[in-house]
Amino acid sequence: MKIVNDLNLKKQAEELGVSVWRTPSFLSIVLGAISILSMNGVYHAAKFIGDNPRLIIISEIVVVLIVLAIGKLTINQMEEMAKLNKMKSEFISVASHQLRTPLSAIRWQTEIMLDKLSDGLDEKQKEKITNIDSLTARMTRLVNDLLDVARIDQGRFKLKIKEVEINTVIKKILNEVAIPLGEKKGVGVSFDGNCDLTVMADEEKIDLVFENLLSNSIKYTLEGGKVSINCSLKDGMALFEVKDTGVGIPETQQDQIFAKFFRSSNVVRYQTEGTGLGLYIAKSVVEQLNGKMWFESKENVGTTFSFTLPLKK
Repeated sequence: MKIVNDLNLKKQAEELGVSVWRTPSFLSIVLGAISILSMNGVYHAAKFIGDNPRLIIISEIVVVLIVLAIGKLTINQMEEMAKLNKMKSEFISVASHQLRTPLSAIRWQTEIMLDKLSDGLDEKQKEKITNIDSLTARMTRLVNDLLDVARIDQGRFKLKIKEVEINTVIKKILNEVAIPLGEKKGVGVSFDGNCDLTVMADEEKIDLVFENLLSNSIKYTLEGGKVSINCSLKDGMALFEVKDTGVGIPETQQDQIFAKFFRSSNVVRYQTEGTGLGLYIAKSVVEQLNGKMWFESKENVGTTFSFTLPLKK
């Protein structure tokens, strides 16, 4: 499957934002083809010109120069894309930092108005301010996601690893995020509470992993559906599963599910909100903690996201 995707030059060009002939795969194919043709050409030329060493050496030099020229072109293209990617990450980081300050100020002002000045407001005014606070919270989550992605891309995503009791983490996320969201959507959320495991992790980032997985599962499960959390031991690691009876992921798009900004076509029909960054961040966190994340999904049946974390030594 990966080889097929690598040879899909049109798709690669669209993802990289360049023309087909500038993609690394196309240049690699050209380099390989020229190398084969050149070697064949030298072989036949050697047979034709006989024992004249000067002509053979000249032919070999020409072949080497052609291969080096194509190789240099390929390297230049990859360096250019790497520089552009670095500039993009730096821009996202700077822009996100600049956005956090006014967003924090807006949230602070709306909270003051709702808490301290609510007696002087009528119901319509309270509703409008509450909407502003809700929209600002959404913008703040987006900015935080962009900052996390920029830090991951730049290798600056630092983790504070310590012993974390998973029962405490899951119950916190359930009470603060999952259960209220499930009640709002009419989706049942279950957890047997029997997850008496202590792992080595960054508690704040593991909160983020569970929050992303649970909120996604609830958002993309229709009314009357179910979402459940299970934990167990597997190969000396703690194994966690977030299972839903939601819309599932189309088979043709499953290889892109952990890509930045990706949202499957069927998901967009049910939930227009979302950045497509949550799963990318969650997988990056788990892998930095020496765990693994994967999923199984069937469209219109449901999805199970699983990940492992190292146990306390």
